[in-house]
Amino acid sequence: MKLNRKQKETTFKLINWWEEEKLLTGSQGKQLKESLEIKTINWKKVAEYLMILAIISIVAAFLTLVADEWILELFERLFNMSDGVILILLLILSGGFIFAAWKMPSNRKNQRISMEALLVLGSISFGGALNYIGKISGLSGFGETFLLIIFAIQAFAISWFFRSLLFSGIGWACVMLWLGIESSPNDPSDSGWLGMNLALRYLFFSLIPLLTGFWLKHRQKLPEFASLSERTGWLFFWLALWGVALFGNHHGLDSWEITSSFSLLPWGVLMGAFGGIVWAIGRRRDNKEWMWMGGLALIADGYTQFFLFLWAPLHPALFFTIMGGSFWLLGRRAEMIKH
Repeated sequence: MKLNRKQKETTFKLINWWEEEKLLTGSQGKQLKESLEIKTINWKKVAEYLMILAIISIVAAFLTLVADEWILELFERLFNMSDGVILILLLILSGGFIFAAWKMPSNRKNQRISMEALLVLGSISFGGALNYIGKISGLSGFGETFLLIIFAIQAFAISWFFRSLLFSGIGWACVMLWLGIESSPNDPSDSGWLGMNLALRYLFFSLIPLLTGFWLKHRQKLPEFASLSERTGWLFFWLALWGVALFGNHHGLDSWEITSSFSLLPWGVLMGAFGGIVWAIGRRRDNKEWMWMGGLALIADGYTQFFLFLWAPLHPALFFTIMGGSFWLLGRRAEMIKH
């Protein structure tokens, strides 16, 4: 049990008194005392908050500086420079920040937040440089969006070299964004990639990080990256599946609004089936994470179908009364589980 210093002193006095009154044996009292710990400050959280405050302070300093006329003049000169010069400056900045992170002491675990702050600044500078590369070279279409893949490769490289899970997530986010952009139709009247809307496309795209995570876990390689890839895949999978359960394969709100709830029901059944399967597998393997995912998917699917089928026919007061009652029951169940 974790207590603050005062609580620990009071508890020690109580245990000593119980021993004097023969309510506890000496060994029992010793065991109880050894089970008590003093609460410590979460220095990791403190460091994170201080880094956020540092960034806010830097932004405030920047905004204060730009109020001065000579600073404004300096920025005018900076932005009047050619795109090539700005590109070179951004690449130098990016390299400088990443080099500074690399030159930090070898005990990176103790200074990970500071290191990742430098890496984020370096990555932002690299992203700006990619933007100017596209601007100078006049890239468009596939060439322009492919810069996202280059940024993703840079993020994965940083993740591997510096063992940073943050950049693994950034890399996967860029890959998924690129897939979404490339698969989107240029013409609004077009049915899109293989006739699928955005939610249905992402349902398939989510299998890329998901299967990557499964494969790496099976091969017992890069366990942290494997876990993050799997979780990224699950996140996109459930969000896309929920979108499909809500909108089906409709490509616009106009067609969705005139469709019947029964035509969307098969998609809801699909989400419920996946949620039930994941929950059952999690229960069989005693995997709490899978049980939570499956359970939340079933709850989300239930509320989605409730909205689709009962929003129009029910009076709003009755609709929200039923919804409020169901939330109360879920909260009560959660309270019982907690206890």
